Amino acid sequence: MVCTGNICRSPVMERLLVARLRERLSADDAARFEVGSAGTWAMVGEAMSPEAVQTLVRLGGDAAGFVGRDLTVELIDADLVLTATREHRGHVVSEVPRAASRTLTLLEFARLLGPVTPAEIAQTAPSGDPVDRMRAIAAAAFANRGLVPITDPADDDIADPYRRDRAAYERAAADIDAALTVLLDLLFAR
Repeated sequence: MVCTGNICRSPVMERLLVARLRERLSADDAARFEVGSAGTWAMVGEAMSPEAVQTLVRLGGDAAGFVGRDLTVELIDADLVLTATREHRGHVVSEVPRAASRTLTLLEFARLLGPVTPAEIAQTAPSGDPVDRMRAIAAAAFANRGLVPITDPADDDIADPYRRDRAAYERAAADIDAALTVLLDLLFAR
């Protein structure tokens, strides 16, 4: 998960996804997912902003032990890179061009999953293994690139709440939660 400072959006994305996986999977299966975050201009070593922590906790996530870190080539080598904005996606791809085939904004990812059905995922990952299902979900999203219309490309961006009012943090968290729900509904559908 990638944003700018790695103290607001991407840590909420990271920690909320981890919380949702832990809610629905065994501890062993949840541990098979390595979820992390970083920033393109990270506030290295800093804790999450207090407003981000409040929204994360309200949604069931845990901010304990979080510290901001820089985005590195090693982190970009993840199976899937989800960013807060198109600008962040562009940064990732400019750093590691081969990452274009596995990098989307989180909202773009959810949009591309809109037409995907649980039956399609079950067909691609018949074992029901959650990691196999996640790979099938990612493949389905990437297969829909260019096929799912969007009115305004800015709709794929999560607005930066940093140094803004509490409502801005709530809006960003709501966007993150809604996008993750699309992913998780497919992951856990039977």
